[in-house]
Amino acid sequence: MPGVVLITGASAGLGAAIGNYLTEKGFTVYGTSRSIQQEGKKFRTLVMDVCNEGSIQQTIQTILQEQPRIDVLINNAGVGIAGVAEYLSLQDVQKTFDTNVFGVIRTCQAILPHMRSLGKGLIINISSIAAEAGLPYRGVYSASKAAVDRFTEALRLETGTYGIQACCVQPGAVHTDINANRIKTAVPADSPYKASFDRVYETIDASIDHGLPAEQFGPVIEKIINSPYVKRYYRVGKPIEKFSVILKKCLPERTYERMMRKYYNT
Repeated sequence: MPGVVLITGASAGLGAAIGNYLTEKGFTVYGTSRSIQQEGKKFRTLVMDVCNEGSIQQTIQTILQEQPRIDVLINNAGVGIAGVAEYLSLQDVQKTFDTNVFGVIRTCQAILPHMRSLGKGLIINISSIAAEAGLPYRGVYSASKAAVDRFTEALRLETGTYGIQACCVQPGAVHTDINANRIKTAVPADSPYKASFDRVYETIDASIDHGLPAEQFGPVIEKIINSPYVKRYYRVGKPIEKFSVILKKCLPERTYERMMRKYYNT
């Protein structure tokens, strides 16, 4: 049955596409972001910063003043980051984890007492297939999403007794504006990594440009919401992206790493 859904990171891309789809299916959807406009969106928009605990609490209270409950939380807010490990700005690393990891934890902490009091609830954390492997020049992004995966696994064990289910959706490349908004650490022109980084960065951009349409994820989320049992992971991507996860588990370590270096042309 349609219920009340809160989505973070809904100003554009994946979050907006999911929000519009669920609204069309009869759900009452609240989409949030630090900077969000109502224009062009079928769901109710609210300004919320996942890096600010007070902002999260205020938004949840606003929703509960209008609705009897919040049934589903979709943690979609996140930032991309790319850079050579040797040159990474720790400030950028902290910003990435503050949004991608601590933002998820803050929002879960704010919603859990409400869901626990209801004896039911669903938390869907948008992770990434990149969580399954340390990708060259995206180690921080991979690490942040891997942290979300492990946090979600623990959350399932802690909250299942109270009727709360949690899972991760792991998208592969999705055609969104993440290329334009990705944090990018500058690489010195005389760096020995320069040529390799530039090649890999072009591959990253191309994969997003040819990624799955964001609209493909609405039905996936709807199916999860309507499932009596929610699995730990839902991997959504192109066959080669999903197959790479299997290869990592099956291939000898050196063979897998050689394959990855060849694919990314490092």
